Amino acid sequence: MEDGNLLPSLLALAFAAGVQGFLGFGFGIVAMTLLVFGADLVHSAGVVNLTAIVVTVGMLWRLRASILWRVAGRLVPWIAIGVIGGVTALGMLDRELMLRTLGAVVIGLAAWNLISPRLATREPPLWLDAGVGLIGGVLGGAFNTSGPPVIAHLYRRPEGPDALRGTLQVLFLSVSLMRAPIAAYQGMMEASVWVHAAWGIPAVLIGQMLGGLLGRRVPAEGFRRVAWIALGVLGSVLLLRGGG
Repeated sequence: MEDGNLLPSLLALAFAAGVQGFLGFGFGIVAMTLLVFGADLVHSAGVVNLTAIVVTVGMLWRLRASILWRVAGRLVPWIAIGVIGGVTALGMLDRELMLRTLGAVVIGLAAWNLISPRLATREPPLWLDAGVGLIGGVLGGAFNTSGPPVIAHLYRRPEGPDALRGTLQVLFLSVSLMRAPIAAYQGMMEASVWVHAAWGIPAVLIGQMLGGLLGRRVPAEGFRRVAWIALGVLGSVLLLRGGG
C-alpha cells in the first residue's frame, strides 16, 4: 500500500464500517469494492479480514442482548466448511470472474427480495441452512463478503432489525476468525496487510458507531427495504468492477 493511497483507503474503511453499522452488513462488500482500486485483491482481502473483526466485535457488544444464538448455531458449522474452500479458490480461480459472479448473485438476491418481500412464517429446513452457510462461507473465504446469501436468508425472518443485525455479526465474526489463519498459512497475510489494517482500526470504529446511531432511527419495514436496495447497488458495483 503506497502512502498516497492510505488516506483514501482509511476513508473507504470508515464508510464501509458506517454501512455495516446501519444495515448490519456491507462492510466486506463496500470495503473490497473500494480498496481494490488502490491495492491488489489479495492485499485488500487481508485488510478487510482483519478490520472486519474489529467492526463485528464492536457491533456484537452493542447488540448482544438481541442476538438469535440458536439461529447462528445452525449456520456457523456450515460456514466454517465453506471458508476453507473459499480461501483456496481465491488462490486458484480467475479473480475477475469470481467478482463478476458474486456481483450477479448479489443483484439477483436483492431483486428477489424486493419483488417478494413476504417474511418467513416458519423455521427453515436444515438443508437450507446448510446450503446458505456453505455458500456464505465460500464467499467469505474468497472475498470477505459472506453476506449476500446469509442476508437473503436471515433478513426474511420476522424478528426486528437489532436481532437481525446482531445475529449477522456472529456469522461474520466466525468467517473472519476462521479465514485469517488459513490465509496467513497460505501466504496471503504479509506484513503490509497488518500495518494497513492497524491504521484502519480507528476509522472503522468511528464509522461503525455513526452508522449504528443512524440505523436506530429507521423503522423495521423501511430497514428491510433499504437493505435490499443497498444490496442490489453493491452487487452492481461488484459486477462492473469485475468486468473492468
